[in-house]
Amino acid sequence: MSTVAPPVTHPRILVVDDELGPRESLRMLLKPVYQIQTAENGRAALELLPRFRPDVVIMDIKMPEMDGLELLRQVKRVEPSIEVVMITAYASLETVKLALTHGAFEYLIKPFSRQDMEDVVRRAVLRRQTDLGARSQVARLVEEMRQLSTKTRDLEEAARREAAEQSLRVTQLSLLREISRTIIGQLDTRTLTAAVTEQLRTALGYDRVEITPEAPQRPGDVGDTLMACAIRDAQGPLGYLVVDNRASGRGIDPRERELLEMLSEYLAIALRNSRLYGEIADTKRSLEHLIASAGDAIISVTAADRVDGWNPAAERIFGLAKDEALGRPVIDFLPAAEYAGARAWLTEGQSLHQFETAPRGAHPRPAALAVTLSALRGRGGSLDGLIAIVRDITAQRELESQLHQSEKLTALGQLAGGIAHDFNNLLQAILGYAQLMKQNPHDPAFLDRSLRVVESAAVDGAETVRRIQQFARLRPDEQFVSVDVNQIVQDAVAITRPRWEEKIAHDSRPLDLRLELGTVERINGRPAALTELMTNLVLNALDAMPDGGTLAITTGQEPGHSVSVAVADSGIGMPESVRQRVFEPFFSTKGEAGSGLGLAMAYSIVRRHGGEIRVESEVGRGTTFTLTFPVAREPGESRAAAGRPGEHRAAQILLVDDEPKVLATLTELLRSVGHAVTASPSGASALEAYAPGRFDVVMTNLGMAGMNGWEFAERLRAVDRRVPLLLITGWGLRDEDHDRLAALGIRRCLFKPVQPADLDAAIQEALG
Repeated sequence: MSTVAPPVTHPRILVVDDELGPRESLRMLLKPVYQIQTAENGRAALELLPRFRPDVVIMDIKMPEMDGLELLRQVKRVEPSIEVVMITAYASLETVKLALTHGAFEYLIKPFSRQDMEDVVRRAVLRRQTDLGARSQVARLVEEMRQLSTKTRDLEEAARREAAEQSLRVTQLSLLREISRTIIGQLDTRTLTAAVTEQLRTALGYDRVEITPEAPQRPGDVGDTLMACAIRDAQGPLGYLVVDNRASGRGIDPRERELLEMLSEYLAIALRNSRLYGEIADTKRSLEHLIASAGDAIISVTAADRVDGWNPAAERIFGLAKDEALGRPVIDFLPAAEYAGARAWLTEGQSLHQFETAPRGAHPRPAALAVTLSALRGRGGSLDGLIAIVRDITAQRELESQLHQSEKLTALGQLAGGIAHDFNNLLQAILGYAQLMKQNPHDPAFLDRSLRVVESAAVDGAETVRRIQQFARLRPDEQFVSVDVNQIVQDAVAITRPRWEEKIAHDSRPLDLRLELGTVERINGRPAALTELMTNLVLNALDAMPDGGTLAITTGQEPGHSVSVAVADSGIGMPESVRQRVFEPFFSTKGEAGSGLGLAMAYSIVRRHGGEIRVESEVGRGTTFTLTFPVAREPGESRAAAGRPGEHRAAQILLVDDEPKVLATLTELLRSVGHAVTASPSGASALEAYAPGRFDVVMTNLGMAGMNGWEFAERLRAVDRRVPLLLITGWGLRDEDHDRLAALGIRRCLFKPVQPADLDAAIQEALG
């Protein structure tokens, strides 16, 4: 079923945007000048195309179901001459390239001014109308020439049939052919009209012949001595062919009138063709000016891959004048392999191909070029040549590099803020319980519970450092152990209790904690990481209840299924747009108070433990985080498992560390398990105290002022190659350091803070 387009009074614009606000604002902006239709998605827009037949489509790039790039391809498939303007708030270089590659007229980046929009639409409509006008005019010209050819043949046939009028007809046809040659061979309007009128006046003896824009006034009774034939085509009147014999009084024969009327049809084609030629000439001058003033190099290439067009921008980018570049192989300027690959794509039917490269040649050149090769095809579809548009993107790449560096620094600052956030939480627990222990020195049960919390917080801090070192590849991953999820929940509650009680005392808000810990099987994991995860969820729940509320933590398990933990608060909740992004790194709704890393790290910890985390929330009705972990299939080492049984050996140990507090702590830890320790505050003093056979084990810190651990180990090995040597570090190790450990015969590297059991186990292993 055919459809009828609306009357052409104003150009037609179709606005496609999935958001009502931008869609309606564009409709109201363009409505006074254009016919407007809107569509809320790509499917609706495609349904409107055959009915509305727009001249210009304005569409958003980012839309659900069908994005703007796909809609652009569909529109161009239906009607390639429709101009498309893309609108986006996420303008990346790749998005812009794709849009222009698929035929977009222009793109605008939100927010844009009303002037920008009106200017882009006006230019798009102008190009659409020019394109349609040129195509329809050429088609009409061809059809009219066919019709005239048919009429000419009919006239010749009539002349042959009418023997009595043969001589006159032949004369007329000869004149017509002569004038036709003039019409066909002449495109300048003034020269054309002068030649035709002179031939008519001379051949037929008229007093005066002219072509005028207006029909002449007929004063009085002029009889048959004056004739005006309208010159018109399908688009309207073009003028009048006027024959005036009033001076001589000779009448114009009816056969002559027939000839003049026929000639006026030829003249209509000629005048229209002349006007088209003028428009083409204007367009050619405009395109030449555009190419000459373009900021990008525009190079035309022959089918033999030689340069035959070179604009001023090409001279600037490649440092070569036009006369020197014309005729040279294009691979003198573009890398041969990349050019050959792009040409192969175009030969196979692609309309254009893009690549980035560095220029060739010895002249000073830009560092980076973006090249777009487009095919020039003949009537049979063969590749007759190419157009290369070359843009100097050196400054753009440098700016992108600076932007990437800035983003890295910003991310590093946010990461540092997140780390500070986590450590401040742990320090709050340590400081709070330390102060409470000072206030209750005679309550053994409270002291024991407080010391456990302090110890757990310190271990969690070590876990944070360990994960950072693992991320930086300064520390290997640790093995999972068997973990009780209920114990993890209780530890997290204990760590956050000072913050909880402080909030109650300071804000006078009712806060209620409900623990519903069911019977669950153990899971495999890292206790410190899981405690950090649970601590983050509890603290986020507190922040989500500024007016008080209830926090419920529930654990459970169905037989044979995963262990689940639910953390539910009755706080302010979150909208769907926030809920969908809550696990993104650096996404925060707390402003300066939030790093945006807490929940991202929680997600990472859950996924590393083979679990899943999901969030359910509704504004004003609270939030629930649900975690599930797989049950441990194989028994692992318990969190509180004792060391392996065996004979414990006491050792003579040389301990080296330039930090007095660390040196004192490690000395006391080693002595508490029966070792004899010689403590040295520097590598130099340790070398002075060392003698072969005096010590069973040497343990040195890695990062020390003056002589570091590596230097100490090298100098120690020069004295004694056999003594067991251990490293202890708070910095971590790089990949290349492991070969250095082996070369120096270092048995093991311990990472601060180290547990007493791990410290003694390393000594026993070295002795063994």
